[in-house]
Amino acid sequence: MREAGAHFRDFAAASRHRIPTPVSWSAANNIFPMQFSSRSCRLVHCWHPPSVLQFGLGAAQRNCEFHMKNSASRQKLFSALTGAVALLAWSFAAPAMAGAASDSYGGRDMLVFVPAQLPPAGSRALVVVLHGGLGNAQHIEAREGGESGLNMDAMAEKNGFVVAYLNGTPVTRFMGADKLGWNAGGGCCGVPAANNVDDVGYVTGAVAYLAGKYGIDRNRIYGMGHSNGAMLTQRLMCESNLYAAAVAVSGPLNLATSGCPAAKGKRILAIHGADDETVPVAGGQGARSLGKAVYNSEERSRQTFANSGATYELLLVPGAPHKLDDIDAILQRTEGQTIAEKAARFFGLLGSNH
Repeated sequence: MREAGAHFRDFAAASRHRIPTPVSWSAANNIFPMQFSSRSCRLVHCWHPPSVLQFGLGAAQRNCEFHMKNSASRQKLFSALTGAVALLAWSFAAPAMAGAASDSYGGRDMLVFVPAQLPPAGSRALVVVLHGGLGNAQHIEAREGGESGLNMDAMAEKNGFVVAYLNGTPVTRFMGADKLGWNAGGGCCGVPAANNVDDVGYVTGAVAYLAGKYGIDRNRIYGMGHSNGAMLTQRLMCESNLYAAAVAVSGPLNLATSGCPAAKGKRILAIHGADDETVPVAGGQGARSLGKAVYNSEERSRQTFANSGATYELLLVPGAPHKLDDIDAILQRTEGQTIAEKAARFFGLLGSNH
């Protein structure tokens, strides 16, 4: 584009212009064919999208009419003009990133984001995202409310992996059917815990369905969750072989267990705000927690996984409370990366579509 601009300036200084007249418009191709002539120039055809013409017909006309002293300069200008117009047309035609599509499994809706470019079927990676208590898949995917800081779709589009946002079940009888939660163990959280909903079984089944549908490599399935969703992510690492690795934000392993044999050889990254008063880093009942659950500490989680042969990395974020978007903002300030980027790097997914 810079080369084309330079040729336009050279041409403007050396050209004599006449006002040309457009001869027709093709609605099917959404382009204007324009025909220009000069007593000292050959007939020239130029094609412009309407979006170019509406910003200045005269400029488009002047770019197409030219008079140069020698054929070499004329050819050089024409080549640059052709390249510039082609590049501009491509930029107008480039599609925007599509959003996540609706899907369902086991009577629950989910959202699945599939990037424009993917590795061959059978080698693709999947990241499973679990919302926090009182949240849902739509909120964490669309970056709404306290879970607005994730933005995993953009990271997946850039790096070529699939993202699935699953839904829990209603966490309370009084706050609406869209306020969902998970049975993460240890009494957390709400109605799913009270009813002993088998969310480990549900997520395992949903992932098997997704892996078959989207050509996922079963060794490249990763889990990520926030708050109550982080606790279930840790429970899945403890009780199943579903995930190769996991990132848990603002939620410990909340099981009353001293060992997690299924996690042997695996990696967990726990990200927790140092000032979290909803699910305290040190454990116990949070001062800002809406429920009565008592949470395990991050240190207990680390010891449980370490005793089982897993690697548990705890990142305490100074000054950060419970909300995912607050933690994300501080990480961007202090580390220059988002939670989504940090998770993708931890999973080894950066550049995975190349």
